[in-house]
Amino acid sequence: MRSLLLIIVCGFLAGVLGDQSESFSPLLAKENSRLAEKSVQKKNPAQANVSKFMQAKLDSSKDVLEGLVTEDFDLIQKGTKKMIEMSNATEWQVIEGPIFIQQSAEFRNAAKEVLNYAQKKNIDGASLSYLHLTMTCIACHKQIKKSVVVMR
Repeated sequence: MRSLLLIIVCGFLAGVLGDQSESFSPLLAKENSRLAEKSVQKKNPAQANVSKFMQAKLDSSKDVLEGLVTEDFDLIQKGTKKMIEMSNATEWQVIEGPIFIQQSAEFRNAAKEVLNYAQKKNIDGASLSYLHLTMTCIACHKQIKKSVVVMR
């Protein structure tokens, strides 16, 4: 059951996150990092700061995923605590309003749930909670894209 759950989680995340081949190749990772840095430099300073912040959040999320796959509960906790901490930072507040406040609260609650299961060393609960956490990220990004289109 545990193996099946991990396969489902990894398959789901692979589909959601796309091709993460840089994780397997240091050369690809370096090239992708260089290209991402160039992309950030082309943006205005505010956009560049948000991009760097969100990349750091994604890195913490990858730590959680790695911890789930390897059953490293300390790594799961470390990544989750960092995401909770980041969600309270001012850089997190990309758009103001009740919808964004609600989505931020859902994110924090989902992250706390992952943390709770990791502290209990419950890999199945942490894995399922991580799926929920990932879905809150996707929902928020979809909402922000809609909001940006409306504001234009």
